[in-house]
This record gives sequence, C-alpha cells and structure tokens, in this order.
Amino acid sequence: MPSNTASSSLLKLASPRRPLSKHEIGLPDRARRALWNAVWLFLGRLSPSPLHPWRSFLARSFGAQIGRGVHIYPGAKIWAPWKLVMGDRSCLADGVGCYNVAPVTIGEDVVISQDTYLCTATHDYNDRAFPLLVAPIAVESHAWVAAGAFLSPGVTVHRGAVVGARSVVTADVPAWSVVAGNPARIVNTRSNFDLL
Repeated sequence: MPSNTASSSLLKLASPRRPLSKHEIGLPDRARRALWNAVWLFLGRLSPSPLHPWRSFLARSFGAQIGRGVHIYPGAKIWAPWKLVMGDRSCLADGVGCYNVAPVTIGEDVVISQDTYLCTATHDYNDRAFPLLVAPIAVESHAWVAAGAFLSPGVTVHRGAVVGARSVVTADVPAWSVVAGNPARIVNTRSNFDLL
C-alpha cells in the first residue's frame, strides 16, 4: 500500500507502451550477431569483473553508444550492441538479458540489476506465420530496475522511477514512482532528485 495518500487512479501506470511493428532478422544481421557473440564470449564474458572500460570498448566496437564510467558486467548478455545506448555512469549487472532487436536506450546514472530482462520483441500469436513484433525500450536517467524484473516491448521507465524486484512492466512507469508486482503497479513515490 502506498505510504502517501495517492488516489486509486494513481495506482495505475502512466500509459500503454509504444505500438509494436513487424520485423524480420536478415542474414547480414545474423552474421553480425554471430561475430559479436564470439567476441563477447571470449573477450567480454571471460574478462575480470573490474574491467568495465574493456567491455565498454568491445560494445562500442560493435556500434553501441556508451557514456563515461559505464559498468557492463561480464555476465550481461547484449543481443545487438549497435542498438544500445547507455548514458554516463549507468550499469548492466551480471545476468541482465538485453534482447534489443529494437533499440534500448538507458539514461545516465541508471542501474539495471541482476537477472533483469529487457525484451524488445515478441510474436504475433494470432498470425499463422508467427511474425516477430518489436518496439524500443527506454529507461530514463536516475531510474533503478531491480533484480529479476521484466520490461516488455515498447515500455519507458521514466526519470527517477524504481521498478521493484521480479516485477513485470507492461506499461510506461511514471517519473519518480515506485512500481512492483505482476503486472507492475505504483506502490509508492520517490524523492525527486531534480528538486533537491
């Protein structure tokens, strides 16, 4: 239950996620991913944990836009670094799955905790061909996505928001709110650092 006196209408998340679009993964993309997976396996995943600049360099070498002081842990799995943007001092912890068939944008001072799954793709189960549907994910500055959370295609976690551990986010999360559960719902608010 919220510690503040928010009305029941505030217990719902902001707005529906962005619409999904059909996507096909072509041969050049598959080849690029195969090369990236080999490089990450031997040069990234096996690197000592404190070597964050080295892993940032590897991701940049494959087109990622990585800020200063970024921590990408060796146990993180990035599907397509060329579709990843990370702001200064942000973190992808061990066990994070960044399935970025569509772009994933992470702001500054963001923590994506262990075993979180950022999922930009799904399938149209009502179509016999079962096509891949994609939509980008954004996690804005000063947000924290706690351990084991799942972010659905097309969602935005707005500035300063917190997603509780093991939550399933299916809609946009308002700025400076705290959400938890399956599906995630607002359970509290957070101090707005912009006002301090």
